[in-house]
Amino acid sequence: MSGYDPPMLRQGTPARNAGEASLPPRLAALATVCAGVMATVAMPPLRGTGWLIVPSLTLLFAVLRDTPRPALVGWLFGLAHQATLLHWLFLLGPEAPIASRVLVPVAASAAILYASLFYLLLGWLIGRMARLYGRSAALMTAPVLWTAVEALRTAGELGFPWCLSGMAFLQTPLYPLAAAGGELALGAGAAITAALLVSLPDLSVGRGAGRDGRAATTAAALSLACLVAWGSLALLSGRGDADTAAGTVRVAAVQADVALRDKWTQGRIDSTTVPYTAMSAAAAREGVELLVWAETAVPAYLMYERHLLSWVRAVADTNDVYLYTGFPDANLDADGRQLRTNASGLFDPGGRLCDRYAKHHLLPFGERMPFQSVMPWLGNVDLGQAEWEPGAPPAPMDVLLADGRALRLGGLICYESIFPSLARHAVRAGAGVLVNITNDGWFGRTAGPVQHAEMARMRAVECGVPLVRCANNGISYITDDGGVVRRRAGLGERALVIDDVSPGRRGTRYLRHGAWPLLIFLSAWSAVAMALTARGRR
Repeated sequence: MSGYDPPMLRQGTPARNAGEASLPPRLAALATVCAGVMATVAMPPLRGTGWLIVPSLTLLFAVLRDTPRPALVGWLFGLAHQATLLHWLFLLGPEAPIASRVLVPVAASAAILYASLFYLLLGWLIGRMARLYGRSAALMTAPVLWTAVEALRTAGELGFPWCLSGMAFLQTPLYPLAAAGGELALGAGAAITAALLVSLPDLSVGRGAGRDGRAATTAAALSLACLVAWGSLALLSGRGDADTAAGTVRVAAVQADVALRDKWTQGRIDSTTVPYTAMSAAAAREGVELLVWAETAVPAYLMYERHLLSWVRAVADTNDVYLYTGFPDANLDADGRQLRTNASGLFDPGGRLCDRYAKHHLLPFGERMPFQSVMPWLGNVDLGQAEWEPGAPPAPMDVLLADGRALRLGGLICYESIFPSLARHAVRAGAGVLVNITNDGWFGRTAGPVQHAEMARMRAVECGVPLVRCANNGISYITDDGGVVRRRAGLGERALVIDDVSPGRRGTRYLRHGAWPLLIFLSAWSAVAMALTARGRR
């Protein structure tokens, strides 16, 4: 180590820009853990705490700037944040489809460790930037890296974008800005604000790092102002006109609250058929034209269980309603191989199955072993997963009513609602309403179902369409096209959630352009920030 000459020192820049530590290790660790816990407190199920995401990232960026081990700091933040955020994974109910109860803490720990690796990557990247270009340059590019890492969490078969930082804004008046840039843009705004707050003390420094810091602070302030202004203008100008020709359709989410120990027990099918039959009839008497049942509301391969298929058809026919429900499905491919799916179907008022949708993004290790496209033998590893096949991406399903009105639905099954791209795909294809069916009963009365329900609301905001959510044991609700909940049923309730919905405006900037404007903005800002900090060093 005696021959090591830090790049910034060779240029005559003060040691502050070389990434030297200015925080004692124990204090840095304590601050990092506090930042991670604070990020969790900003998320559901707590209310009114979303603003804490900014001080959380401020504290994290400050430690990352001043530590000699940024990768370790990033990982520690990730562990503290994800362990507190996902603690409910350890509380998986005994009815869960898992090979052994011993695997519950193993699976929960693996999920937390996996999610925390993205923050380790963040710390490592910021550390590299500090070594190569100085601490202020690293700080100013931290929001770009933060956003890139969050985007990476949404990608691939192992994608798990559970409660990204933008989710915190659902608890603040700023959440409508997601219509302009999506959930990622809200997180980017929080990160830019945090970088600005960390760099503010450098304004009082007269020379050296202060020049560097003033340039960085100026870049952050201008960028934040531009981002908020762009989002506000996009929000004001990006709303189209509602599809008034389609009118409104009265919809009911049927939350039957069937106990999982009964739902999946052979011989207890009445625990499903009796409440669904009675509640559907009650909804029809209130003028409901579309019934929505939960994911796997029919706990059997429906197309091969004639008595259950007849029952579902009879409910739609007798009540003269459309019925959208979830069920397991199976069919044969061209080679005679059986393909099983986590499916849903739309039955018309005559009881005919007129359209169906099979879950496209399957839960890794729970519904399918990932990476079978490159390693087919993984399908033989039994961890209790269902081994379902993925379906095509969500496409609109048409509800054609007798008076000529129409409503096009876009289905999202279970945790597909946490992926912005799937909802955007369905709405861009023509869906005017999103329908999310799920079964969160495995997790009981924990934070998990609440977090899941809140994330689905973000899809309504981004796409500018109403969302109908039906969960077996809760939480079910119906929102307007701005994500505001109009009717709701909580956890553990047997209830009907009824409201009138109409096709949304579908005119949001995010729907039209996706994340491209944010990518261009962050790329330009990163270049400007680097140029300003380079000028400050000179």
